[in-house]
Amino acid sequence: MLSNKSKIRKILVVSLTNIGDVILTLPVIDILLRDFPEAKLSVVVSPKAQALLKGNHYFHRVYVFDKRQPWWKTVPWVVHLLQKRFDLVVDLRNTAIPFLIAPRYRTPAALEQKNDVHMKQKHLQRLLTVYHYAAESEGKQAVVVSPQDTELIHQIIENAFGKNPSYIVVAPGAADQTKQWPVQGFVEVCYQLMKRYNIHLVLVGDENDRVAVNRIAETIGPGALNLCGRTTLPQLAAVIQRAQLVLANDSAPMHLASYLDVPVLALFGPTDARKYGPWGAKGRFIQRNQFCPACQNPKDAPRHTCMGTIITQDVLNAFQWVQGKVVFSRA
Repeated sequence: MLSNKSKIRKILVVSLTNIGDVILTLPVIDILLRDFPEAKLSVVVSPKAQALLKGNHYFHRVYVFDKRQPWWKTVPWVVHLLQKRFDLVVDLRNTAIPFLIAPRYRTPAALEQKNDVHMKQKHLQRLLTVYHYAAESEGKQAVVVSPQDTELIHQIIENAFGKNPSYIVVAPGAADQTKQWPVQGFVEVCYQLMKRYNIHLVLVGDENDRVAVNRIAETIGPGALNLCGRTTLPQLAAVIQRAQLVLANDSAPMHLASYLDVPVLALFGPTDARKYGPWGAKGRFIQRNQFCPACQNPKDAPRHTCMGTIITQDVLNAFQWVQGKVVFSRA
């Protein structure tokens, strides 16, 4: 157990692979940045997640590790880390890295966890095995949006909607198709939101979401700004920071909204929302998987039906606008 913070000069955090999973580790990184301001903190991430963290001036270095790379590339990569002589390694991925690079302090092997522990809390509990922090960090230093990106997004949104617009971010994509709510559901909800609240919509996603997002944009017409495939991850953070609400499936935008403390309504299917759902007072989720055969018995039912059981009215009933703010229902 770490007893003297003054001895910690170099810290390495081993994060996860998928972008959404990496975002769930950011509260750990924020604590370390706050409590060890004089230390050089580096992070290990996957190729797909590096764009979220690269360029952040709070990090000494972002190391990219591809778990599919051949051993003859991995060996010199590990040797390089060994030569850096890290004082503290916080491994949130349960790899052999802490044992191979011999830091002064490190997190132990995987801990036994309860099944209903949220992944954010699981990562924080792992940090506690090596460092007893006093409280979570209120700062959000693990994701930095440059002034240039902030101004770019500001201009794009104001050019589309005018000065100081209120808008909702809609993210209809997800890495796994079983986690995606039907496109028609998003079309109906978007139409009703614009009609009820006279509010603008910003549609986001990556290249894999382009077909779905284009269909939504074309169907609902004016009032929606289609940014699908047009933003980097830090720019997406800038879009979300100004939003009144984020409506999303279980996806990276949903996790990013939770991290940035922006109201988020998440639509869940086969994933356990108790472990991967939005966190904080400004997050809610809808899940109707109790009658999904594949959720109840995956071996006997290969096809998930749970996302299709969420209806438009479920989403519209989940929140309302009161004096320009999102208020979630108690249901």
